Amino acid sequence: MLFRMLARISGTLWRLLIGISLVLALSFPFKADAAENSFINAIQDRGFLRVGLPPYNTPPAYYIDPKTKELSGYDVELARSLANKLGVEIEFDRTSKSFNSLVQRVGANDFDIAIGKLGLTYNRLFDAFPVQYLSFRHALLANRKFVSNLNVDPDDPEFASVLKNSSIRIASISNSTWETEAKDRFPNCEFIGYPNWPEVKDALFKVDPKSKKPIVDAIYRDATEIKPIVYKNPDLSLDYVPILFDDIIDRKSIYLSEKGYVGFTDFLNVFIRREWGEVKSDQQILDEYQSYYQPSVD
Repeated sequence: MLFRMLARISGTLWRLLIGISLVLALSFPFKADAAENSFINAIQDRGFLRVGLPPYNTPPAYYIDPKTKELSGYDVELARSLANKLGVEIEFDRTSKSFNSLVQRVGANDFDIAIGKLGLTYNRLFDAFPVQYLSFRHALLANRKFVSNLNVDPDDPEFASVLKNSSIRIASISNSTWETEAKDRFPNCEFIGYPNWPEVKDALFKVDPKSKKPIVDAIYRDATEIKPIVYKNPDLSLDYVPILFDDIIDRKSIYLSEKGYVGFTDFLNVFIRREWGEVKSDQQILDEYQSYYQPSVD
């Protein structure tokens, strides 16, 4: 009789009931049944959550706080909260040489999760399994002279097409989603890669000693990295303009191995909704951390 009653419950309602049970479970330190979830049980038996984090500093997401010398940022706090919910300690590993190698290593079970504003790309789906928690628009910070030479007003509907097909010189982080996306979105571009974001930003202001022209026309990353450059240095808006792409979204994800995806995805999704509230947009992050993005004061 009970089986028949359950069989009548629709798939949607059944998933809702499962979701409610997971939410209730997350109200307390979680203890997994080894027979039901060997992945979570292994973390708890070990006593700590292994977290892969990029080797760079990208405030306010993840960085070494110059005052406390401690690892800080919203990605770091999210990972710590997850470890706390599991009732274990946390161990961060920052030895990966690139974003792509970080994803590959979590896929090889070097970590339990990989986090750090990791974008979603087709190639990474062959290495690990993503769980989205952020949704950021792509953006350029472009030299105004270059934009002016396109002879199309940025508010013109044709601007996006003209920009896409231009011979723009774009700088971003090499061996990352940004290299892949730049080459895909701007097929005629010249991509100039740098090992980290500070060097990318510096490239925007460098001039070729022979031609006396800028070595790049624009730098490329998500809106939370592009807009604050001008926020913190308002005078830059005289020479550089942020260009946001509402139709190009970077789905920032926490990555898991195949074993982790099978044993941890439901728990992680509910945890993110409880602790994070929702998949957050770039504007929400900019609003929540606006004190960090205030203009520099000498």
